[in-house]
Amino acid sequence: MTRCMLLFFMICLSLSIPLCCGDTINIVDYTGKQVNLSLPINRTMSLSNMATEIICALDGGKSLVGRPNSAFPAYVDKVEVVGENSRSPDLERIVEIHPDILIADGMLSDNNRKLIEDAGIPVIVEKFAPSRAIIITENMGLILGKIERAQEIADFIKEYEDLIDERTAKINADEKTSVYVEWNQAYRAASTSSGFNNCIEKAGGVNVVSNASVQYPIIDSEWLIQQDPSVIIKLLTSTKDYTEEDMLKEHNEIAGRSELNSMKAIKDGRTYVISGILVGGIRSVIGELYFAKWLYPEQFKEIDPESVHKEMLQKFYGQEIKASYAYPSGQ
Repeated sequence: MTRCMLLFFMICLSLSIPLCCGDTINIVDYTGKQVNLSLPINRTMSLSNMATEIICALDGGKSLVGRPNSAFPAYVDKVEVVGENSRSPDLERIVEIHPDILIADGMLSDNNRKLIEDAGIPVIVEKFAPSRAIIITENMGLILGKIERAQEIADFIKEYEDLIDERTAKINADEKTSVYVEWNQAYRAASTSSGFNNCIEKAGGVNVVSNASVQYPIIDSEWLIQQDPSVIIKLLTSTKDYTEEDMLKEHNEIAGRSELNSMKAIKDGRTYVISGILVGGIRSVIGELYFAKWLYPEQFKEIDPESVHKEMLQKFYGQEIKASYAYPSGQ
């Protein structure tokens, strides 16, 4: 089904359903579970910062009655915290507030999900990988009655993803740029089975950590030197805001490792740092643009990911960039 046909179907569905007690819709989440929801959904709760971002992009946070311990957009700081993240929900408070729906990520345990559902609260568990950004947004648009807004967000994402696809499709397999992505600590690699590999593949890169048996293996520096990737990208946690000084410190740490000074990426100055918030959820398209530009600077020389990020924040959140999300951001 084409996106236009899907939008037409969703609009027809929404128009044919009077939003009153007893009307329901069914959503299949990432776990494959079918979640039955009674409309209208007026009070949402999030245990994932990426879910919070989607809710706020759709309805300005008007439905949000609980959130994790992260505050973007800035106006959600007035919303009560009901858990640090999906791994550590405040079950008692969640049940007391009793939202119409709770959105979590895969860190929510099966036991906690059952306890919340047994209290009469529908739970949707999602994986906020770039490949699911649009479908999650469309599902949430249907749930919140914000179908046209969801399509607007989806179109914004698709415009830049199509641009990346168009340009990277012209790169021959033997000319693709090799890359090592490090997750949050020294030599903890993001393998091809990790969620972060989505950005590498979308950007047309080749992940040198391709045969690992786990998603985030600890690798040996000697092995990495032998692989000698053309680009090194360090991914930071998505749970905090960074200053330019923070980003510079992280960059200098990885670029300054004496054991790596013979590597091509180090000698060529192709080491980069990015916040994990830009590699998941609806802002993952910004991360994909950064990856593409860092891997193929000539093909994306006129693209400024920071400007696209500013546009996205202004358009869907009415916010300005106040933190640092990538370093160097202008390359």
